[in-house]
Amino acid sequence: MHKRLQINEMIGEYRVTGFLGEGGMGAVYSAVHEKLGRPAAVKVLCTPSQDESFKTRFFNEARLQAGLHHPNIATLYDFREENDQFFIFMELVDGESLDDLVARRAFTIDETLNIFASICEAIRYIHKNGVVHRDIKAQNVKMTAAGIAKLLDFGIAKDGASHGLTQTGGVIGTPTYLSPEQLEGKPATPQADIWALGVLLYEMLTGRPPFEGDTLGGLVLKITRAEFIPPERANPAVPRAVAAIVGKCLKKDLGSRYRSAGELLEAIRRAAGTRQTEATLVSRETPFARSNEPNFSPLTIAAGNAVEETYRPAGKPFPAGLIAGIGAATVFLLIAIAGGVFLLRSGTDQAPVSAAANTPGGAPRGSMKVKVDVDEGRAQVIRAGEALGSTPLDIDANPGDDLNLTLRREGYQDKNVNIQVTNGKKVFTFSMKAK
Repeated sequence: MHKRLQINEMIGEYRVTGFLGEGGMGAVYSAVHEKLGRPAAVKVLCTPSQDESFKTRFFNEARLQAGLHHPNIATLYDFREENDQFFIFMELVDGESLDDLVARRAFTIDETLNIFASICEAIRYIHKNGVVHRDIKAQNVKMTAAGIAKLLDFGIAKDGASHGLTQTGGVIGTPTYLSPEQLEGKPATPQADIWALGVLLYEMLTGRPPFEGDTLGGLVLKITRAEFIPPERANPAVPRAVAAIVGKCLKKDLGSRYRSAGELLEAIRRAAGTRQTEATLVSRETPFARSNEPNFSPLTIAAGNAVEETYRPAGKPFPAGLIAGIGAATVFLLIAIAGGVFLLRSGTDQAPVSAAANTPGGAPRGSMKVKVDVDEGRAQVIRAGEALGSTPLDIDANPGDDLNLTLRREGYQDKNVNIQVTNGKKVFTFSMKAK
């Protein structure tokens, strides 16, 4: 067990200023370096210092991590042993964990690829410096207020007996992210980090891990067999090229995975480069549309030699060019006359349907919800001097609208934003700068 630190208690040159959280490996506190005035996160580990093998590994790997300097890695400032306790002093990252963000909000495919690419860059860097992370997971990635991904917690002090961790033949890690070879008791290699990156990408794309089980034994069985629902089936918005990247990361055979984080990064960049400018929404709700938006069902259209998946509102008629061959029993024709839209059904009399008919409050056909959010905390949303509410906030809009908004949060500079509404992106997340 670790000793609970008190506010204003001194640990070396650092004064404790607050409590941030607690887990199986110990607790994390906020602190400040008394001479430098630099804020820091202090992790207190619960592993007893009498374990000499742990002590040796702790100091060896802490020295390695202290030498890593990368914009997507939280900097390790210091480490020490004091009164039979181990302490790690790291950069205090002011932001929200990727785990919380994935659970709370929807990402576009482009956002997912951009964030994941920066994580891959960090892993490529540490691998080149001879370090294997061993604990890549969404909880160990934070998004800063400026929208930068920061990799945390290099697993330098895992003792295998902590909550949420498992140890098989000396292998330590978070079960959901462990590779098949690790479960067999083999040492963690860069390919084990590639596997964990594949698990992380799957989560970002679908909102759920690829491997799940009611028991630890059931989970281990699925991982060792590399059995998972393909991401494009879990979320049809996932492009085939991106799904293929996930599949290659999660190959049971090490030789079939990406040879390095650099190779994986290049694959991500190629996939991002072929993406359309307008992002495709990744939704967490079956069938991948918000509950206050129309449901969508898949429609496959052949385009030359390529096959492209698109989506149409479920239960609504196909465009006229696609319904001509449906059959004579029920034929719909869309005819534009004098600016109005008439819906004619063969064999029946049908009255004209105006653009505003059958929509709540007479809203125009095609109205939608746009979600405005900030990547940390909550902000007030203001339009034309009127407060609309706090983030995350849904705003009624139509494709083609320009939303001029002001985001206001205590202790932060007001942020003026302009959102150009399209049929594609529906979630807009902004960063705010502290005063």
